[in-house]
Amino acid sequence: MLRTIKWQKLNDCEMNNQNFQALLRNEIPSIRISKFASSEECNKLALAIEKVGFDFYRNVEPPIGRIGVTQFEYRNRDKLGYFDAVKKANATYNQVTSLSFDPLKRLATTLRQNVSGKVQIAYEDEAYGDYFAGLIRQINIALLHIDFAQLDAPNWGIGNVTSQLVWNLYVKAPSQGGICKVYNRQWQPDDEKYKIPGSYGYDSSLVANSEVKHNIPLIGDLVIFNSRNFHEVLPGIGERITISSFIGKMPGGDLVFWS
Repeated sequence: MLRTIKWQKLNDCEMNNQNFQALLRNEIPSIRISKFASSEECNKLALAIEKVGFDFYRNVEPPIGRIGVTQFEYRNRDKLGYFDAVKKANATYNQVTSLSFDPLKRLATTLRQNVSGKVQIAYEDEAYGDYFAGLIRQINIALLHIDFAQLDAPNWGIGNVTSQLVWNLYVKAPSQGGICKVYNRQWQPDDEKYKIPGSYGYDSSLVANSEVKHNIPLIGDLVIFNSRNFHEVLPGIGERITISSFIGKMPGGDLVFWS
């Protein structure tokens, strides 16, 4: 069983190697890179995203719009279907970022400079190739949940990660609300009994006594937190658009991106 350690601090932490390693160990709640993108860059991304338009996840309530493809959608389907969709997803992502900048490449550079020289897109094997990374989402509300490849992808290469983070760049933010609440409670196998039937969400009683960090969405800021921690997005007034991917630490220490 995982032992919950009280977070060292609840305020935003800057990006450096010490804080990144602490985040992997769940000793701090999040890292924020303020003004990771300029207002002009975010405006250009927003216009490109509007031009492309969102698709919506199947059988997900409340609705979540997205551009790109996720491994989670294929967790109980043919693995080949995901990798077949990667080429189209990459083309659409490049269509959006070519009109502004590529957040994934900028973050990879930041991580190489501050954390590790080994940062790359996750790779399955010669039969499948690279994963997709750089999901664009419109989320007005998200239920309490976790994202952890050991649970969602046990038979995939990413299922070997020893720890998993997620980053979100806020391209558009609500005028009020839209906060992402991250709880100091990491998923354990026994927590599956709290899963809401027919939903990706978990019962809120699971985190009733946990520390919580409120990550406020600010346009141009990039926030990284441990996605094995239970988290949710509260309703907001106005549109909330993010670009994101997971960052997994592999057994050898390499960092890999995927969505």
